Amino acid sequence: MLAAVFTRARTRRRVRSVFPQRTQMWKSVRIASRDWMADERTPAQRPVPYLTREEVERFFRAIPQRNLRDRLLFDLIYRHGLRRGEAAHLTLDDVRGGKIWIARLKRGVPGGYPLHPRSKQLLRAYVRVRPADACDYLFRGRRRTAAPLSGGEINRLFREYATAAQVPESRRHVHVLRHSIGVHLMNAAWDIADVQDWLGHRHISSTMIYAQVTNQRREARYKATLRSREIARTDGR
Repeated sequence: MLAAVFTRARTRRRVRSVFPQRTQMWKSVRIASRDWMADERTPAQRPVPYLTREEVERFFRAIPQRNLRDRLLFDLIYRHGLRRGEAAHLTLDDVRGGKIWIARLKRGVPGGYPLHPRSKQLLRAYVRVRPADACDYLFRGRRRTAAPLSGGEINRLFREYATAAQVPESRRHVHVLRHSIGVHLMNAAWDIADVQDWLGHRHISSTMIYAQVTNQRREARYKATLRSREIARTDGR
């Protein structure tokens, strides 16, 4: 019996010496799994950087009320998940009849979308004060030119307001608004195919990243399941 004990001990040592990295890997996986279940990750730690609803509202409070151009610019970027190039190249004809036409970049799917009532209000106020000139772009660049507002200037403005709103440094880039609306729509119980359509994704795999960063819909579905009579009982009654 003593010989058998020594044999088992030698076998365990041999296995650990042959697979030290694999043993360490599984330890790391178990620890990471426990950490994931123990506490919720913060938005900055999640795979897709996004702003919470409260952070987005704080960002918009940092934009002066009188600055109609910037309020409309970032309202459209957030509500429609616009990339900065898509926002920069919007024309006056793209926002008519209560709708917005978006020519998507990165091989995205173009389309027309309804404007939010707040967007319509900002648009009417902005158009009234926007200079009537030869520039066809909604957000004009330098004075006396027909060029649109540049993507670099859009990002600079976002950083300025995000800093004033105390948004974490790692999320002070305008693309975070596109990620934010994707997550917020998923939290609002939109079907993933509808989020795909709203953001102009050609492939639904691009939309899946927003489903992976939020547990809100999963938890809501689970609570609904607890009240359902369709799930079998397991208590033997």
